[in-house]
Amino acid sequence: MSEPNSADFALIKVQTADGPPAVFTLMCGIEGVTINRTAQTNETYRRDCAKPNRPGTRKLRVTGSSWSISGTGSDNIDLEEEMTDAFGVRKSYEITLFKDDGTDAGEAMGTYAGTALMTARNQSYSQDNAGTLEITLEGEGLLDWTVAA
Repeated sequence: MSEPNSADFALIKVQTADGPPAVFTLMCGIEGVTINRTAQTNETYRRDCAKPNRPGTRKLRVTGSSWSISGTGSDNIDLEEEMTDAFGVRKSYEITLFKDDGTDAGEAMGTYAGTALMTARNQSYSQDNAGTLEITLEGEGLLDWTVAA
């Protein structure tokens, strides 16, 4: 029997200093990560010339692609400066996928890397619960994948 090789968790890092090597800071507290990819399309409808009285069928042309990443978790006031510096600014990000292997760190499976703009940073506080954070990263260019060594 074969089973999918799926990640158990992901961590987001933001570039906080140029290098070499570049310095990336873990967005500690972000515990839920969603990666979205979208193909933008243009659609037309074409009739079958042999059946001109029938409605046309849709034909799609891919005109571009995009990616975005959302992260959710606990707000971490220790990262206030880094989060403020990243909001609305193009930065390099790394999203590493891990398997839970029973160790403290987990087993790295690979890393997505790309340039993105943090377009949303939503913080929520209430007396009854710990603070939460939601961020949205809108990617530019490619989202590159590198398998862990």
